[in-house]
This record gives sequence, structure tokens and C-alpha cells, in this order.
Amino acid sequence: MTLTQHLALTAVAAVPLAPLLTGHELALFAVGSVLIDVDHYLLYVQRRRSLSVSGMFAYFRDLQPIQTRIPYVGLCLFHTIDFFILLALLALWYPPVLYLLAGCLYHFAIDLFDLRRKKVIFIRPFFLVEHFVRRRAQGYPWY
Repeated sequence: MTLTQHLALTAVAAVPLAPLLTGHELALFAVGSVLIDVDHYLLYVQRRRSLSVSGMFAYFRDLQPIQTRIPYVGLCLFHTIDFFILLALLALWYPPVLYLLAGCLYHFAIDLFDLRRKKVIFIRPFFLVEHFVRRRAQGYPWY
């Protein structure tokens, strides 16, 4: 999904949450929902050795048509269950992290729905250890 789509869906979710949360809690939810995608930028930098933000958007836009032909796109660390567990553990010591975690999980659910619609639900690993196994597959990195 695009940044614009994630921003719009975060705004849609924020409307019913606004009466229930403080401004700070709502802001943490929104930050978690949008900044989780920083891992896409990190993957782009690792692959292309470029810091171009516009280049990153072009890279992932151009990737869309071929996703159905590749078995594995690479590690999006902030989209793993391991990362969500880490945030949950941090929330034990700093409870506002729960709102950040809620935003991340909201984003993750939207991504899963989108990946399922595209029939590429397993294009990313769900766990860090899964990445280390899958990256050893023949042809990786493919692009």
C-alpha cells in the first residue's frame, strides 16, 4: 500500500478513537500506524545502496507487478511478530507504548488484507527466524 493510503486509513481509524483517547495516545497510535513502514526504507537502502526517499517509493511501486512471481521480498523488520512482542514487553515498563503497538498492529492488519487480496500473503516473513531461513532460498535476492 502507498503512504497516502496508510495515512487515509489511519485518519479513518482515528475518528472513532478520538473521543476515547487523549491527544498523546492518539498521536502514538498514528505514529505507530505510519512509521512502521520505515523498514521498507531500510530494505531499500540495503538493496540499492541509496538514501533516496523518492527512489524507495519508485522501487516498491515497480515491485508491485512482479510480486506474484517472486517467493520472498525480504525482511521488513517492523512488520514481524518479534517486533510486536518487543513493543508489548516495552509497554510493561512504559504503558503509552501500547498505543504505538496498537497503531502498528492496525497497520499490519491492513497490510495482511492487502497482501491477501494480491495473493502474496507470504511475500514477507512473519518472524525474524523465518527471514534467516527464507533468505537462503535459491535465487534470493532476486531483484
